[in-house]
Amino acid sequence: MPSVQKAYKKYSGKDVVVLVISLDGGEASSVKKFLDSNHYTMPAVHDKGMVYGRKINARAVPTTFIVDRQHHLVATSFGPLDYERPDVKKLIQTLVAQPRS
Repeated sequence: MPSVQKAYKKYSGKDVVVLVISLDGGEASSVKKFLDSNHYTMPAVHDKGMVYGRKINARAVPTTFIVDRQHHLVATSFGPLDYERPDVKKLIQTLVAQPRS
């Protein structure tokens, strides 16, 4: 989660959306409490019944999806991902540099 928070701060305002989806069976209030207590500020949604998680094939927690401007899935990562990794940074920078259609 710290890496996700850093990515959120770094790319905020640069036409990049970073958000988290909680797939746990608890209540949304517990997700908010967790985020608040850890000073995470990225947007989060709660998918209690995993309805959306099943649709997007989130097979592990965490799962990362990187989507381009045309809404095509360009990368998927299962498990923790360091958004400071050179290959990840380059991919995101390449996508941000693409012209809007």
